[in-house]
Amino acid sequence: MKMKAVIAAAASLLLTSTASAQNFGVDVSFPIHYNFIGSDDLSATNEVFGNDRVELYSKYMDGCIQRYGGHGANSLCSHNEADRLRLNLEQPKLQTNYTEIGFKKTKLSDETWSTLQTFWAGVKAKENFPDSLWPEAWPKANTYVNHWESDSKMHPLDTKLRQVLWDEIEKKMQEWIPTASSFSKSSLYGVRVYREGHILAPHVDRDPLISSAIINIDQEVTEPWPLEVIGHDGFAHNITISPGEVILYESHSIIHGRPFALKGSYYANAFVHFKPDFEAEEVDSSSEDSSSDDDSRDEL
Repeated sequence: MKMKAVIAAAASLLLTSTASAQNFGVDVSFPIHYNFIGSDDLSATNEVFGNDRVELYSKYMDGCIQRYGGHGANSLCSHNEADRLRLNLEQPKLQTNYTEIGFKKTKLSDETWSTLQTFWAGVKAKENFPDSLWPEAWPKANTYVNHWESDSKMHPLDTKLRQVLWDEIEKKMQEWIPTASSFSKSSLYGVRVYREGHILAPHVDRDPLISSAIINIDQEVTEPWPLEVIGHDGFAHNITISPGEVILYESHSIIHGRPFALKGSYYANAFVHFKPDFEAEEVDSSSEDSSSDDDSRDEL
């Protein structure tokens, strides 16, 4: 009974903290580097959560396989899941980190937030919101979101609002990564609406989604739904935000996800991605050795 109480307390802390570091790293709340299924060592996750996370993950993968077919490790779901784990393990160590910890919590300006609220009020006024929104199209057997249980929904931002968000988030990126000479636009995605029971498997983004932002537009939840990130310190950090708030993160090297199921009706986000650019170091032509290495922050 005491162990169950400890596990419950740990889970409660994890879900209610606004920006807290946990005393664990990868492969505890959800498989990040290595699969829970068939693992010989589950001591890290069992110590914090008992067998709950292993059981949840088994059901998660079973749901994908039931939807898309196949058998166990030979299924397309399992192959796609292996790719997620491989990227998490290999990609971050090949990247350049531009900030000390890899993430930052901030908020939109009052003007931008007011414009976004007006836009979203019109979306919410539609009949049968959010069920009436378009279902998001996921690649076959993609394991990043358990879309096989319920569709995530999408609603496009209008052109004017997209430009407003591009401009504001770029300014925030310039302040956060001042060593960058400029930022190239990569992607502005959303609004994505997650729904009850959704899990976002921890992952890293592919180039050119490098310096990124999550903007929470709206949420109707019964308890916080934190973003778990593995910071540059190697520890899990859980960040909760409210509508109008923003998480900046180095999405190419920071493993990020929402490994606990959403409790509530919906959670609506927009995503803004940039690739930072760095000017090459100037060469002193009077130097005897005119050769020069590129800036240390190579783009990988």
